[in-house]
Amino acid sequence: MNSIRIAVLLALMLAHPGVTAGESEDRGVPIGDDGVITRANLGPDEAWPLRIDSGKFVCKDDAIFISDGQTAYPLNGPAKAIARTAPKGHRPLEDIWLPDEKTLADVKASGVKVQMIRVDITPVLKRGKAWCRYRR
Repeated sequence: MNSIRIAVLLALMLAHPGVTAGESEDRGVPIGDDGVITRANLGPDEAWPLRIDSGKFVCKDDAIFISDGQTAYPLNGPAKAIARTAPKGHRPLEDIWLPDEKTLADVKASGVKVQMIRVDITPVLKRGKAWCRYRR
């Protein structure tokens, strides 16, 4: 019975090549060797979450930053820890992370008291993790 389920799953995946292992395929332009990411690197259903038009990934062990060329903004916990202990050249991600105005308005309209909801940073972080892993 398990082999039948696997065969059906495989047939569905082949029939729908944009679906793999529960995730939709990235449809943006791949990140180049320079580590620069722009809106073009995101898929059609992913929103650009930053105030800057492009950024360059900076990797320090497990820490992942995005830089505008002058300042590095932490994208994950290890990067936040580095930014706290060595603040020179680092600023909080929130300085460039866009608010999600539509979702914020919808949530407020439902009666929930919330001050800020930001655009999903996951697409950028996911690509940063992959790029940093590739660079090791």
